[in-house]
Amino acid sequence: WAQGSKAPSTPDNMRWRGSQAGMCARMVAYQTLGVEKTDPPSTADYWRMGLGSVVHELLEPAVQAWLDTDESVTIEEEISVQLGEYGYGHIDLVLHTNDGKTVVLELKTINGFGYKMCVEKGEGPRHSHVLQGCLYANAMKADLLVIGYLAMENISPNRAKAQGIDDIGRFASEWHFTPDEFIPLAEAESARLTGITDQAHKYGEATVIPRRFSHSDPDIPFPAEIEDPSTGRWILENQYGRAWQCGYCDYRTRCISDVGVPSRTDTELE
Repeated sequence: WAQGSKAPSTPDNMRWRGSQAGMCARMVAYQTLGVEKTDPPSTADYWRMGLGSVVHELLEPAVQAWLDTDESVTIEEEISVQLGEYGYGHIDLVLHTNDGKTVVLELKTINGFGYKMCVEKGEGPRHSHVLQGCLYANAMKADLLVIGYLAMENISPNRAKAQGIDDIGRFASEWHFTPDEFIPLAEAESARLTGITDQAHKYGEATVIPRRFSHSDPDIPFPAEIEDPSTGRWILENQYGRAWQCGYCDYRTRCISDVGVPSRTDTELE
């Protein structure tokens, strides 16, 4: 069962997917060139991804029940959408209201610790999830983007009470973004992913692409690069930190072996 919980493939004429939004540029390059994964998902990883799929499946009857009782909205599920010339993705839900509004909902499951950081610590949704939603909302010319989280572990009753979090908020939260917020982020991320994949295909080698994240990433200031993918360590002048994403990368071993190979800084990647 878990082995069947794999992400949708990218059509042959496309180079990048919306789910790659916010990813390390080098990882996107490995993926777009079809480089063999050196650290593929394990059974435990498929189990985790499978749990997220189950949650989505459980929502289907709830969505249908909503439609049966509310005539003010129509809903489209799992919509395929093209993102620019070479981008592609699947939108979880698109809501069309009777007053002509379009709402894009990007729904994510998240572990208990991550959810607590987002809600209790006020960090909000992960930046990569926001960027993915922005791409989809922009493609649909939406009036509103909603990023929804469903936690795999509840916030405890006492902690929720102390912080004024209601019963639903113990496991579910949402954040809203208007066009003024999501359009600039979508355009910048689309340009970044297009530049990465164009350059990777131009040279036919992923190592020309820096180990670098989105310009708008709040945790890794641009143009910082990962200097040690075995730890995720980055340094930029007097700033330094670690990118947790390196620990979950399907190409980590390959990336480590490529340390020392110079990358490029073409205009398309700046």
